[in-house]
Amino acid sequence: MNFGMRMTGDAELQAQLRSTGLLVPANARKVMQAAADRIEKEAKLNAPVDTHALEDSIRQTKSYSTFRGRLQIDIDVGGFVDGVNVDLYALEVHENYDSRNPGPGTLAKMAANPGRHIGSKFLERAAQAEAPKVQPSLIQAVLAAIRGKSL
Repeated sequence: MNFGMRMTGDAELQAQLRSTGLLVPANARKVMQAAADRIEKEAKLNAPVDTHALEDSIRQTKSYSTFRGRLQIDIDVGGFVDGVNVDLYALEVHENYDSRNPGPGTLAKMAANPGRHIGSKFLERAAQAEAPKVQPSLIQAVLAAIRGKSL
């Protein structure tokens, strides 16, 4: 035996629910994009500098799943920069840079950004700093959608 429920009647309520249903994913995507932008920016600020290839290798990769077009944003480090594969370099710097002496580019960046830890775990630290902000922002995005507002 199948049971189901269907709402009929109040056309205004139905329209409001449909509108909210469309706004929630749109607002959530905007929150996700803003968070990814902040993580990318912070990771680049946290990264040591030699030739800027490491900073240039930090980028966002977006994809949409076939399930309701769900957005996924990855922050990637490595790959090819100016024809050079920096994967191993990025991994080594991310995991072990603090055990090395900073070069002139990193020293200059440290001087220009006092109080900022420039070195190992540059991406991990950027993501950890953003994490506590994402859930409250998503809650506000849903509440805005309920109020009928786009972000």
